Amino acid sequence: TSGLAWYRFYLLLSWMRLMLSIFLFSSSIFCQFGKIEVKIDDRLLRNSEKQKVSSIKSEVSRFFSKHTWNEEFQDLKIPLHISIAFQGIAQKGGMETFHAQVLISDGMDLRYFDKSLQFYYNPGSSIYYDPVMFEPLGSFFAFYAYMILAGHMDTYDFYGGNLSYDQSREIVLRGIASDYPKGWSPRMQLLKEVTQNKGLREARFAFYVGMDHFLQGKPDEALEEFNLMMEGFQVVFRQFPTGRTLYFLDAHRSELVKALGLMGQKNMLTLLADMDQAHKDIYLKAIK
Repeated sequence: TSGLAWYRFYLLLSWMRLMLSIFLFSSSIFCQFGKIEVKIDDRLLRNSEKQKVSSIKSEVSRFFSKHTWNEEFQDLKIPLHISIAFQGIAQKGGMETFHAQVLISDGMDLRYFDKSLQFYYNPGSSIYYDPVMFEPLGSFFAFYAYMILAGHMDTYDFYGGNLSYDQSREIVLRGIASDYPKGWSPRMQLLKEVTQNKGLREARFAFYVGMDHFLQGKPDEALEEFNLMMEGFQVVFRQFPTGRTLYFLDAHRSELVKALGLMGQKNMLTLLADMDQAHKDIYLKAIK
């Protein structure tokens, strides 16, 4: 009887280990964000205040990695680089609130600098996001999670990021109406600037489709997409601030120049040299 009991216990243990392995495997496979690097600058805080936010680095990383942000785009593994620079602390309604500036980036062309994060923080508690309830810190990071995701989804489907941008907008509206409205109106402006810049959104999509065709040895299809990309860039340079487009070119310049050079696209390279003046020589060198 004891042998049978031991055997049953062994089977149960094996089953539990299998379930745990499957859970860990699926957690690592089905995630939108990959490696998450969080840097904290707390030099402007007192020692007692530093202690209160000592867990925030690991909590921010956990927040992004453990949440399923989108059911359709499961396996993106987008790297994140997050820098949080504390500016100080204040009292609001009898509660201690932290003020910080945050830079969040995917290490490529999606880069957002936010100067006005205001939040309360309870040591030992988790950062959480609730689609219905507003929470200053969780909602702030959820807003940028959807912004980064939307930027990536735009490169897989034509305007594929629309749903995620809508989710960012919902968070902004709750933020503006909350007891912590600081910074949410500028975030609404940022959202409008990004979503309404259709030239850049269409150019980014065309670039990725064009590079796929180029790498598959389909130069005619690639050229068609690169022409659409150039049309998008020209719309941006006529109508919009060019900063985010230059971020994009910074991230993809070398592969784009190589592809256009191999296809003998002197006109496109000349146009890009005019748009991206700081790196003009790189484009012109590929023409020779």
